[in-house]
Amino acid sequence: MNLIQSLVAFLGRALLSIIFIASGVTQILGWQSTVQYYTQGLTNWLATSVGNPALQSAIEFGLANVFLLLLIGVIFEIVGGLLVFLGLWVRLGALLLILFLIPATIAFCHFWELQGADREMQMVNFMKNVSILGGLLVVLALGKSRKTEKSHVQEG
Repeated sequence: MNLIQSLVAFLGRALLSIIFIASGVTQILGWQSTVQYYTQGLTNWLATSVGNPALQSAIEFGLANVFLLLLIGVIFEIVGGLLVFLGLWVRLGALLLILFLIPATIAFCHFWELQGADREMQMVNFMKNVSILGGLLVVLALGKSRKTEKSHVQEG
């Protein structure tokens, strides 16, 4: 990988990961507000999930364990984001971010349950997260660089 490719790869990893690092730090700095936001979001979704016992049970689990789930989410965001950004254990970082992003997207961008402007806004957020997920899957597949990937294949 030449210098330009390395710089572009770094820039791509940086741009992909900065949203997670910033979000995790913001959540820590405003922990009480974060807890309230997530509790309200899950409570709102619980109200729209009437008639779906499995979904209601999952949301109730989330409400009963907000602190723990938020703590795990923030750790995954910050650690995963830093690993991807710094180019250290990039695949592990991408995996942590994927494990955070999928449930967060389903829990908080459930546009299919909403109407009007809320539906449109959450559909955009959902699609944004799906796009970020695509970038993370590429990072998970390729690691830090193709050169690194080829050397691992040759070693194995």
